[in-house]
Amino acid sequence: MRADRPSLTSSLVAAVRALYTALPPPYDLAPDPLAAQLVPPWLALPARAAALMPWAAPAVHRIAGATTLGLTYHVALRTRAIDDALREGLARGAAQLVLLGAGLDSRAYRIDALAGARVYEVDFPSTHRYKIERMAGVAAPGDRHVARVAIDFERDRLGDVLTSAGFDPKAPSFWIWEGVTIYLTVDTIAATLRAVGELAAPGSRLTVTYTQPGRRRGRAWVEALAPILGSAVSEPLRGMIETRALDALLDAAGFAPVSDESALDWAARYWPGEAHAREWERLAVAERR
Repeated sequence: MRADRPSLTSSLVAAVRALYTALPPPYDLAPDPLAAQLVPPWLALPARAAALMPWAAPAVHRIAGATTLGLTYHVALRTRAIDDALREGLARGAAQLVLLGAGLDSRAYRIDALAGARVYEVDFPSTHRYKIERMAGVAAPGDRHVARVAIDFERDRLGDVLTSAGFDPKAPSFWIWEGVTIYLTVDTIAATLRAVGELAAPGSRLTVTYTQPGRRRGRAWVEALAPILGSAVSEPLRGMIETRALDALLDAAGFAPVSDESALDWAARYWPGEAHAREWERLAVAERR
């Protein structure tokens, strides 16, 4: 992460969301009409081109997936899976949403069930500054309560910055930690989960994505590509963790497991017959005891 620009990975993820928003069913799993407006113009070009030729959607979908080793599939599926978990959490009474490493996420504006809820977008100051600039020209719902909370996950205390922004630890909350843990040390992951556990009221839910190391069959290529990808985006990849180890950290933080899935599970649910999804990450959903 550099202080003079937003996270490159957050821009790339938003560009994928923009692309799949432009594609017709069954590819538009989680429409995000703000995504193309939040990314730099050159990253919005694939989405704008796809919107002009809906008849080419199957080819665009396959080409994008093949050239990114399935990452575009993964992002589209992951977005829908987290959206569904969020809607369930809101239906269960969550009154606050915390986005840890919010990036260019636009859930505060595109998820109708968040109307009236308080949203806390936690990220680096540079990402916030860029997002505020881009949002200045975007028509978004006016009844959303969004607080942008600046943090350095390696240095700042999550509880301090959130409570200063108005977060209420006594109210039910929903937490999204999407696409972040891979860039953090395991010690930082553990410390952040402990902080979330201290802040989340009983019954609150957390969704967290994580990447397993490559010693298991079929994942060696992920570990081999990690240094290359990290160097390319200037954001070192260092937080791979096994499911069992993450479960132990969640348990120590006071969370009970609800589900744990990968893109293979999401594809079976949202894209029946899709045989090209890969496990880049898993998504764990846990509930505060």
